[in-house]
Amino acid sequence: MALPFLGTKTAPCPYCYTRIDPKNLSYRCWGQPAAGKTACTVSEDPDRVRILGDHEPVRKSFTSQSRQGLLAVRPACPDCGGSTGTRVCPNCHSVLPDNFTTDSPLFGIVGVRGSGKTVMLTVLGKELTQSVARRFDASIDSVGSSPLLTYLDNARKEMDSGGLLPGQTAAAQRVPAVYTITLRKEGLAGIKQTVSTIFSFYDTAGENLTTPDRARDLHYLEASNGVILLIDPFGFAANRDDALRRGVDAESLADEPRTILRALTDVLRESELLKPNKKIKKPVAVVLAKIDAFYDELPPDSPIRQPSSGEPLFDEQESKALHDYVAGLINKWGGDDLLRILDHNYQTYRFFVASALGAEPNYRSATVSSRGIQPHRVAEPLLWLMARKSLVGVTKA
Repeated sequence: MALPFLGTKTAPCPYCYTRIDPKNLSYRCWGQPAAGKTACTVSEDPDRVRILGDHEPVRKSFTSQSRQGLLAVRPACPDCGGSTGTRVCPNCHSVLPDNFTTDSPLFGIVGVRGSGKTVMLTVLGKELTQSVARRFDASIDSVGSSPLLTYLDNARKEMDSGGLLPGQTAAAQRVPAVYTITLRKEGLAGIKQTVSTIFSFYDTAGENLTTPDRARDLHYLEASNGVILLIDPFGFAANRDDALRRGVDAESLADEPRTILRALTDVLRESELLKPNKKIKKPVAVVLAKIDAFYDELPPDSPIRQPSSGEPLFDEQESKALHDYVAGLINKWGGDDLLRILDHNYQTYRFFVASALGAEPNYRSATVSSRGIQPHRVAEPLLWLMARKSLVGVTKA
């Protein structure tokens, strides 16, 4: 417990990323009035509209002085007098998961337009709740509802049947996808302990980090504990002509990988108030997306083509070997400037590869292979970030 003279410990809200005190939250009315009172009705919440662009009608949110300790009393709605236990963020009035604490990490996914970010998020959601949950004997579920969660779910169903790829991210889609995870990990003296935490993913529009108006994304990235940066391998000069021959939209190749990395680096340096001779502390997982397009160029024993481990641990040795291999590939493609930006600005970064689809789509028709989705290594960047927060174990060298 934090001592008063050390200040109050806060954590970012997983929806609006404003730092809040878990011991001083607001509440949402349940709509069950006290005797003789009229029930509260639902209506647009102006704060949710302003902050999240969410126009869904909800019941009133309010602050309360009710104690939240051992003798906690459910707060009463000031309008209808009914009690409630639904905790919400004091800023954006989003309903908070039961396990929201100051130890809940936030991880961001960013990438330029056409890097496959929305497709990756679409597939990652299902991988978390199924493959990763089985691998680590964890309970992982999406929290509540949001336009983004609904959109990702519908996009996944469309792609599962070999249908259309999701379109570009709309900048106005501002309610994140939030997941809660509960798992058992080995603690001191080998004793198993239950760990519960939250993941929040905000699908940043690709253009947001290449325009002057990036205030909200700066707020989001500043609050995150780690960043997953998706790089489109077709964006490297050596691969551009091949991409155009395959039918990749030329407009999606307008920004080179170094463009988004340079912009991200500027934002993170600003958020950490760094001097020129200091490096960014926030870990960054740099992911070569769409790696399925390059399978034919790789030998069968390439670490890129190997599946993820099925063990309930993050394989650090294998990850480092893959990191070195990918760095060599990027250098071969003319991305040596990207390597230098990373080396000069980041304390901790790691290269990964991923194929959200498992096979190349038809770029001209924007349709998935008739075989459907067969994800390849999409969860590894997130597992690395989780391992750095000691949420999952790591193999010993």
